[in-house]
Amino acid sequence: MNTTDRFPTADRWAWLLIALVIAALFLQAPHGGAFYWSDAPRHALNGVFVWDLLTSMPLSDPAGYAYRYYAQYPALTILFYPPLFYFLSAPFFGLLGVSHEVALLVVFLHYLALGWGTYRLARFWLAPFAAACVALLLVCLPELAFWGRQVMLEVPAFAFLVWSAVAFVAYLRGAPVSRLYLAGALLVLAMYTKISVAFVALAYVVALWQRDGLGVLRNRHHWAVALIAAVALVPLMVLTVKFGQANVQSVTGVADSVASRTSLAGWLWYLRQIPSQMGWALTAAALLGALAWVWRGRGAAGQGRDGGFWLTWFVAGYVFYSLIDLKEARHSVYLLLPLVLAAVVGLSALLPPRWLKPVLGLLVLATAVQTFVWRPVFYVDGYAKVVDEITRLAPRDSVVLFSGYRDGSFVFNLRAREDRRDLSVLRADKILLSVAVRRELGVEQKDLSVEQMADIIDASGVHYVVMQPGFWTDLEVMRRFESLMASPRFEVVARIPTPANHRAHETELVILRNKGNVGPKPDKLNIELKIINRRITVQ
Repeated sequence: MNTTDRFPTADRWAWLLIALVIAALFLQAPHGGAFYWSDAPRHALNGVFVWDLLTSMPLSDPAGYAYRYYAQYPALTILFYPPLFYFLSAPFFGLLGVSHEVALLVVFLHYLALGWGTYRLARFWLAPFAAACVALLLVCLPELAFWGRQVMLEVPAFAFLVWSAVAFVAYLRGAPVSRLYLAGALLVLAMYTKISVAFVALAYVVALWQRDGLGVLRNRHHWAVALIAAVALVPLMVLTVKFGQANVQSVTGVADSVASRTSLAGWLWYLRQIPSQMGWALTAAALLGALAWVWRGRGAAGQGRDGGFWLTWFVAGYVFYSLIDLKEARHSVYLLLPLVLAAVVGLSALLPPRWLKPVLGLLVLATAVQTFVWRPVFYVDGYAKVVDEITRLAPRDSVVLFSGYRDGSFVFNLRAREDRRDLSVLRADKILLSVAVRRELGVEQKDLSVEQMADIIDASGVHYVVMQPGFWTDLEVMRRFESLMASPRFEVVARIPTPANHRAHETELVILRNKGNVGPKPDKLNIELKIINRRITVQ
């Protein structure tokens, strides 16, 4: 069989079109260190850390190396999230250098895999044109494209998840049992990227039960896949229990939940997000497709078993995310795939052939326009310029004190400067406050006078301060800190704007020079890691 037979012309054109659309999406992605979401620079930094770890090879004390790295770049969160994305991105940083753009390239490659995987999945039930529309609709979804063009984990996890589904559906349709093992392996990899995709395992179990009945329990391969997956997930579970208390807390209860899981509002919350996640046109088409499925007594994918699979996917995921107290629309993007399939399959069943392509084309166009025009990715710029100025001014082996909302953005941009690996960052919130993950979950103020703050700053080797004016000044200790910055002990040397395409927390960053008696960088640091309830001492 030649390549043309395996990849028909229609499929090749579809793959190319999907790639071009995704590339166009990424042309709009903020770059140059202009991060928006606080997790994004941390995910990027975690990948850089893995590369630095592999090249340094601190075999005698890897934990100590990680603690020292955090002491220098206090935005590291390597153990708080599943680690696969960081290990995949590490060689890219090694080959291409450390930059925001390289981190986005890794996400872009996952986005391509997601688009192509969705097309391959849709081809089980649809002709090439309709399957391409499914893939284009998914990659252009406003919610998915918003988060997928940042250094976030939603799209990388989704890519593994979709290809897992491709292998699983192939097995359901009679492919060799090796596809079942592949589906299990890819689902495990998806969980090692973002653990919340685990709900899909239930959809797999239900689909196998629908096909085999009690025979599902007599198939040794089913038990083997389950056992291998369970063993493979043990390290992830250990990491989650030991270091992921914040993620566990998001399930058990958070003080700032937008809607409690014990309320009706909590159970309707994700349903209400769907129109903004997909756009009203596609939402209406998905509803129409679901109604067509019920009316015709057919599965969403054209057959009962397949329809049950996608229904279980959606329902299991919806219940899973609704049970989590911390609710954000990005968490449920994995539930949108069954809805997109329902829309296209339903329209394919209802519309005459001469109308199908124009309607699907208009639906793709409407969704793409909404994303490209009305749902740009947010950014806050200026942090790279601040780092450029700091690296020009700061003495070698000195410490920079940062006080502001986007500490991760500042830290990553500083790490990207290979010529100033001697500089370290000290976060003001670490010496003035005790914050439980984020402020909304609790903050304790340290009773420090202005003079005590000045002494700590001098003793920490801080020659320059980067400050966001007005940051958390509703807290008394932060007001004292800002008054210290306004005192004669500190001199403003630059004010750098931070332009943004949304209403950001900051409008500028101020660089100040410490005119006090600054000591050398201390040999020993005591650092509180509130997120894991641990205090560490770093030499």
